[in-house]
Amino acid sequence: MDKRLYRIVETTLKQLIHEAPAQETDNASNDSADSLYTPAEEKFLGKFDAYGTTHIGVIYSISDVGIQEFIGRSGKDLNLTPGILLNLLRSKTIKIVPYGGFGRDDNYTVELQLSLDDVKGLGAEDKKNIEAGTAGGGGGAAAPMEPPMETPAPAPENAWVVRYGTILQESVTIAKTFLNEKSKKSAKKADPIEKTRVLQRLPKEYIRHMDRIIQAMDKKTKTKHEKERIIADVLDILQLKMKLTPSEIRKSFEFHKSQKRLQKFLDK
Repeated sequence: MDKRLYRIVETTLKQLIHEAPAQETDNASNDSADSLYTPAEEKFLGKFDAYGTTHIGVIYSISDVGIQEFIGRSGKDLNLTPGILLNLLRSKTIKIVPYGGFGRDDNYTVELQLSLDDVKGLGAEDKKNIEAGTAGGGGGAAAPMEPPMETPAPAPENAWVVRYGTILQESVTIAKTFLNEKSKKSAKKADPIEKTRVLQRLPKEYIRHMDRIIQAMDKKTKTKHEKERIIADVLDILQLKMKLTPSEIRKSFEFHKSQKRLQKFLDK
């Protein structure tokens, strides 16, 4: 999803959050050191685990009307509110992608950017309910990219549901705007990883996991002293796991002090 479409989604979700601030979900911070997500966000991510897929839901149009319709239609079954969707998009945990691949982008779906192993166990309760429903009703497994048959939403959520014809009209308007607008090349955001000597050689998936670990470390350390201590712990572990001597650890610190590759990032 390009930046223009992302801005449409973000603006729409902010507006929905502003218009319906009292919608109840357990979206308070999670005190567990093992999770970067709130309980409500974990419940939504558990749907990917429950259905065993990295894609879920169908969005008929990337527009304010299309996003409202998707939340109104699938929000209750997926435990998905505008706030949860916005937070997970910003943290790059999920992404909105064309439903049938980039060759046909008339419909969109929500794609998990983590592996299924990362969300394993979050959907255990939903998985039991799905298996129980399948065994009892004989209706077969649910389609992987769309949740089970949805029941009619209660009155407050029906206000978000709009006619499909309106969605198509909105899509045509957006398509015309794209055709008439000149393409603009945006400067690529500088990434410090690309300036490193050796770290950039690691697979991107490992870099992503490392970033999540650093975020968790920063979240659980409240003072400068605690941050210094956790860095010392990391150095101890690196020395043990990589079989380094104390002098080699000190030499690494000297490299850190004298290097110039990341100086512009450190000066910020």
